[in-house]
Amino acid sequence: MQTQEPFYSARQLFPRGLEQPHGSLRFGADALLLAAFAARGVEGMSEARRKQLTAAELGCGCGAALLALALRCTTVTGLGLDREAPLVLAATANALHLGLADRLHFAQADLADKTFMAALPVASGFRAGSLDLVLANPPYGVDGRPSPSPLRERAMRGAQGKEDRTHVLTIFCRAAAALLRHQGYFFCIYDALALPLLSGALDAAGFGLRGLLPVRTHTSKPALRVLVLARKNTAHQCAIEAPLTLHAGKHCAPPADTGSPRWSAQALRFCPWLG
Repeated sequence: MQTQEPFYSARQLFPRGLEQPHGSLRFGADALLLAAFAARGVEGMSEARRKQLTAAELGCGCGAALLALALRCTTVTGLGLDREAPLVLAATANALHLGLADRLHFAQADLADKTFMAALPVASGFRAGSLDLVLANPPYGVDGRPSPSPLRERAMRGAQGKEDRTHVLTIFCRAAAALLRHQGYFFCIYDALALPLLSGALDAAGFGLRGLLPVRTHTSKPALRVLVLARKNTAHQCAIEAPLTLHAGKHCAPPADTGSPRWSAQALRFCPWLG
């Protein structure tokens, strides 16, 4: 029987079909892995705790991670913050298209400005120091020629060009700490090679490192990304999980008949949106 639910098709297609402004940095697997990691954290909470949760995504882009979290965890209401107005508009449109406009709000804010919390929509009910969880995929820079698109360039290298990683991480961790309640959860994905920098920024912002999930492309490769769980105002007590391996077989080449990556069964169990 065909469902009459008006947003069914859009939700079935997700993450395909998301609006993304021309020239912006396209969301990728990192955003979806972050959402799956946060969703797993929510699902591991007690029923009473996860009954009503407030979340924020820093540097939300078109909203992919926050949208995915809200689709999977129906008790989550959220706020996405980004400094780029076109991305905020796209994220708002995506929430409406997926039937999540009543639970998700998006606002323009520059996290580097210590008064960024003034951008929180008053009508949404979000208040500084009160949120249960925050998600972030901070920019970590790339080598090579600058992008001709200002939107893409700022997303990859920061507002002022190729900014110092420590500075960027300090901004994101400080913003997360300002938003979260006591012992609130901070879920983050970052460059595995720069984990010491992230750990230092978390410590300086008053977070205790609680969990690490290394992410590698193949079993023979070192971790490329790391999914991190930290909690505000807690001691470091870090559990390191076995790595998440994204691709099956020895090579990254997609099957000729699909044009898509050959995701491992482990990756698809962890993050079904990859498929």
